[in-house]
Amino acid sequence: MRKGLFPHLVGYPTKKFFRGERAMQEKKAYLECMRILACFLVFVNHTNSSIFLDTSPSPTWFLSVAYFFASKTAVPLFLLVSGALLLEKSDTPEKSAQRLLRTGLVLFVFSTGYYFFYAWRKGTPLGLRDFLGKLLHGNITNAFWYLYLYLAILCTLPALQCMAKALDRRVLQWILVLSVGVLGAVPVAQIFLPEFYLSPRFSQGLFSPFLGMVLWGYAIERYMPVTKARAGIAGALFLLLTALQTIATYKLFQQNPQNYLVLDNATYLPISASAACLYIIIKYAYTQFPLPEKVQKSVWGLGRLTFGCYLLGDAAINLTKPLFTFLKKYLHPLPAVFLWELVLFASCAAVVFLWKWCWAQRRTKRALGGRKKAP
Repeated sequence: MRKGLFPHLVGYPTKKFFRGERAMQEKKAYLECMRILACFLVFVNHTNSSIFLDTSPSPTWFLSVAYFFASKTAVPLFLLVSGALLLEKSDTPEKSAQRLLRTGLVLFVFSTGYYFFYAWRKGTPLGLRDFLGKLLHGNITNAFWYLYLYLAILCTLPALQCMAKALDRRVLQWILVLSVGVLGAVPVAQIFLPEFYLSPRFSQGLFSPFLGMVLWGYAIERYMPVTKARAGIAGALFLLLTALQTIATYKLFQQNPQNYLVLDNATYLPISASAACLYIIIKYAYTQFPLPEKVQKSVWGLGRLTFGCYLLGDAAINLTKPLFTFLKKYLHPLPAVFLWELVLFASCAAVVFLWKWCWAQRRTKRALGGRKKAP
């Protein structure tokens, strides 16, 4: 059996796909690397915080907080990748509607599954009104807030695609300064200088920071040549921003040990800028050390599994918490949580791969059965 004929078996694109878009996919395999990293960082973000929340400032506490803020780049990195991939296209209204419908259907189906899952785990009663309320409010499970954000972005995607192509580079930079820069920096300054804030009437009239991140990914991909110097600056800036957020969190802990994670916001400039730094670093590393074609296909295939991993993540974390408790008996908490995160990511990827394989087998049997019946 040739893998190119049954891409769902391994998650690879078909040969027909490679004939049409092979050059583009090879060029942008680094985007799949970013998608994989962002998915793993989602697991980190939802597991690592238990270490520093249960301890007082210590070397372990500082490392765990730094690891936490590094993981906060997951959502901005997803948005940067989405902008780089989607804004180059010109989707028809029908295609945009299909993408929106698919994502909405996924949200509904998996939200329903999580509603029953948590009712089973917590012993809570079921109710249609309760379910619909949680579905509308977006609080059925922790990780799905991003799906609601993504749905909103898909609603505006046709306009964003037209806007990105029509905007002059300077105008695009100005939008990024206002959306990601001003709206990302002023709230951080307000934490330490309460009197330093913008009128809500002003900030509400500006471009959303999340939409700005989508445009930012497009701008980096289109207008910013990645050089060794820029990659070096990005690496240094990433370390500096992570260190500053860690130190600032320590200062906030001293002021209020019960409520000190006020810098935990994906729209804040230190986090979005850190994600942009990761984007530049990964892109430069790929250009300097291009992956062999077989490795690229493996990366592409693993990247196709990340959305399913994200959907299963909260359930996997809930079910495998005893594993982390077991690992902590024999390992330092940081290696223990890292090993737990690797197991979570690998197990979710395996489940998604197996589901795709079974689905492909079913479709293959149907196709072969149809051929046999044909005269």
